[in-house]
Amino acid sequence: MKKMQTPNVVKHFSMTALAAGFVFAFLPITADASEFGSEKLSDGTEHEEHVELLQELLVEEEYLEDESINGVFDETTEEAVTVFQEDASLLIDGIAGPQTLGALSVLEKDDENVLVEYLQEDLKSFGYYGGSIDGIFGPLTEDAVKGFQSDAGIHADGLAGPATYSAMMNFTAPQPETTVESEPANEAASEDATETTEEATASAETTSESTSSAPEGTTISMEATAYTAYCNGCSGITATGIDLRNDPHANVVAVDPNIIPLGSRVYVEGYGEAIAGDTGGAINGHKIDLHMATKDEALNFGRQQVNVTILN
Repeated sequence: MKKMQTPNVVKHFSMTALAAGFVFAFLPITADASEFGSEKLSDGTEHEEHVELLQELLVEEEYLEDESINGVFDETTEEAVTVFQEDASLLIDGIAGPQTLGALSVLEKDDENVLVEYLQEDLKSFGYYGGSIDGIFGPLTEDAVKGFQSDAGIHADGLAGPATYSAMMNFTAPQPETTVESEPANEAASEDATETTEEATASAETTSESTSSAPEGTTISMEATAYTAYCNGCSGITATGIDLRNDPHANVVAVDPNIIPLGSRVYVEGYGEAIAGDTGGAINGHKIDLHMATKDEALNFGRQQVNVTILN
């Protein structure tokens, strides 16, 4: 990812404090997040009102100058979004999606908008929210945010801002403890247990036969995003020399070589078998970027948590 610079973009805060669990007092937000639609704002977006609201948020946080508010998602706006994402330790793609807009807005109790819906979906996927996805930041949502913040080791204030969205990027939900049954206390129980074991063994053999086609190898839970070979400044040639423009339907993924060695065959849940043939500036740790044939496919994929099996 190249370092973007522009006289209209001003860095506002350091993530050193965010990482330590501090919360910043944001300036009053003039833009109303409830006005945003469900689309992601990026270069070429034509919804003037939504882009203006985004630009107002960026001005409030001192990433844009007032004169840059023009309702056009231009290069200056993209650079401002990118710098904010970098400072807030979010996914750096220059696209103002739900996480970036939520972090800019700082969602809190009594908010009602589509960004709260996305927040509730994220909290539900982590096991912290059990209510309905209604876009209403009520007591249940606030408790879910506080519970997540506490487990993530950040200040549990119930406000969903940059620190919270940053923590979500690499958070792994706690795994439930498994219980082990004690041995039978008498001979009759032992006989019953033997019969049960035999039945379980037969069932396991049947299951094994039916799932023999499932991928075998080390499986890792990873955060997945998507990209195309036709982004601005992209050559279409991966880090390992694969020409994606020559083969737009190739299943190639960008990885952190410290986690998945380049050249490995992997199986990505919902994507299929692929080659770990590329890297990316924002692809660090348990993150993976999936190559898509078109920009629309990449945007529609968004960001998901998937299981990735390393086949070799």
